[in-house]
Amino acid sequence: MKMEKSYLKHKKLELFLAVVVLMSLFSATASGDEQNNPSKTIDNEPPKLFIPKNIYIISKDPIKVDFKVNAIDNVNGKVHAQCDKISGSIFKLGKTTVRCETEDSAGNKSKASFVVTIGYDIVQIPSWVKQPTHLWIENSIDDKTYAKTMGFLIKERLVQIPFAKSPNNSESEIPVWIKTNAKSWVDNKITDDEYSIMLQWLINRNIIQL
Repeated sequence: MKMEKSYLKHKKLELFLAVVVLMSLFSATASGDEQNNPSKTIDNEPPKLFIPKNIYIISKDPIKVDFKVNAIDNVNGKVHAQCDKISGSIFKLGKTTVRCETEDSAGNKSKASFVVTIGYDIVQIPSWVKQPTHLWIENSIDDKTYAKTMGFLIKERLVQIPFAKSPNNSESEIPVWIKTNAKSWVDNKITDDEYSIMLQWLINRNIIQL
């Protein structure tokens, strides 16, 4: 009887040791598989491209323009960015669109552009001018107040737009289509240049008086 109990105890010990060995082998195999086949990071996010705001330079001649363009990727860190015009290039009079792009190791691309304007009479409307324009769109101020405000800003060169024609007639109300386009400008759906054409139209009709 004692021998039978001893035999059973011995068999249980062998079984326990066998289970321990099998678990150790399984653990080592799993660990080896993880090392041999590490999980791959899927990178679907394009790098962020940092470009300057639109550049305005007052000059009567072509001029050298310096600018900085950088790109950062969430996996690669800093990545190379290139533009179709390099910093330090000579820019001609008028407007030049500088197109830039970057790409990370996963092939994700980012593109962006900015405009360099060289000239004597250039469009330059500070972003804060959108505040009184918004008040006018919301009918918080009337046409005459808005026209008088813009006239003052243009006369004082706080808002710079080219205008050559002298007023040829006089009107009192601003057309509805101008207000519609003003809202598009406030919402960044049209450019400063496009809105400046409407301001020139108002000056030419003596609605905005200088």
